[in-house]
Amino acid sequence: MKLKPPSWLPYLGPVLAAVAGALAGRMWLDGSFWTVLIAGIVCGFLPIIIYRIWKWSHHRRPPQ
Repeated sequence: MKLKPPSWLPYLGPVLAAVAGALAGRMWLDGSFWTVLIAGIVCGFLPIIIYRIWKWSHHRRPPQ
């Protein structure tokens, strides 16, 4: 039985982007502007990409 992807998963993007930006600014690599920006963009889009892949794999037909 395949589990459906949670509908709230894509909405975690802004929260994860903020957390990743804060962590990159404070703890990782001394937090230059570009480091914080890249960390925020990557972690912001990650839940959306995971949701799309999960949804795609959930709706695929099983092999016959």
